[in-house]
Amino acid sequence: MQITLQTSLDARNTDDLATSTRLAPAVDQALNFVDLELIHNFTTSVYMTLSTDDLVRQMWRVSVVRMALKCEYVMRTLLSISALHLAHQRPERKEALVAKALLYHRSASREAMELMSALDERNAENLFLFSLLTIFFALASGRYLKESVVVWESAFPDWTFLLSGACSLIKLLNSKNYEGPLTPLLTYAKERFFTARDDSRARPAALESLRKRVSGSNIDKELLRVHNLAIDELGHPLSLALHSGGRGMDIMDMFIWKYFVSDEFLPLLKEPRANQEAIVIYAHFCVVLKRLESQWWLQGWAIHLISQAWELLDESHKPWIQWPMEELGWVPPSES
Repeated sequence: MQITLQTSLDARNTDDLATSTRLAPAVDQALNFVDLELIHNFTTSVYMTLSTDDLVRQMWRVSVVRMALKCEYVMRTLLSISALHLAHQRPERKEALVAKALLYHRSASREAMELMSALDERNAENLFLFSLLTIFFALASGRYLKESVVVWESAFPDWTFLLSGACSLIKLLNSKNYEGPLTPLLTYAKERFFTARDDSRARPAALESLRKRVSGSNIDKELLRVHNLAIDELGHPLSLALHSGGRGMDIMDMFIWKYFVSDEFLPLLKEPRANQEAIVIYAHFCVVLKRLESQWWLQGWAIHLISQAWELLDESHKPWIQWPMEELGWVPPSES
């Protein structure tokens, strides 16, 4: 009796196993090892380059990846940045990796842009993350790509203006007393805001000279107000850049300046011939960029932008950027 019972049980187990095997989904034999490599690269290397703050780095490595696993366009943008980083590290694979980065980001952008038109509290978090990642993508891809988000329809590359979209999302999140996985980033931004306003550092004399020149220009009062605000705000990260060789600087410092001037000042750069003073102010910002060039995604931009500014300025305004040129060690081609 005991043997018969055991045999019946074994038979039922065999039937159950056969049934579960038939119901189980087929295993996809073709793992995407490139994507797995990109995720590994992001969580072991790339995240370290996106901030100098330990809590923010941990956010990029853990919380952001967790968010990306639930949102396809965020994941594609994350993978695109990792691909560009790997292309920077492995030049022999550059062509294939850059192509993959461009493909992924274009796909992500199409989906994200559709959602931007129906922005609400539910998708603001993912769209804010997409906007931040896209700024890094645009900066990193500038050396490789002639098309994509780095289409230079204006005098300056599009990453100069991308922060405007992120700013509106920050305001939306703050208005809702946001306390989600991206909180470390927003908290650290506030900390850097107050750090840059430390009164113990002297204000750059070069900016005072610039203010006098701008004030003496033939521009209306409203435009002068916009320029003076940009100069005032630039004084904070610039004082950090000039203090102790810029060793106390953080990536966040350059974003904070753009945050405060995104609405009124940055649009002036799209019409450089009519806004020469704005080009001069932006050329001084290149000194801040230069101090942050230890990051792979920012390398080369300071020199490129100062040379771009030189080309856009008329002969009467070219002498106005002598100081940032000297700080960067850049000499115009005709004088070299």
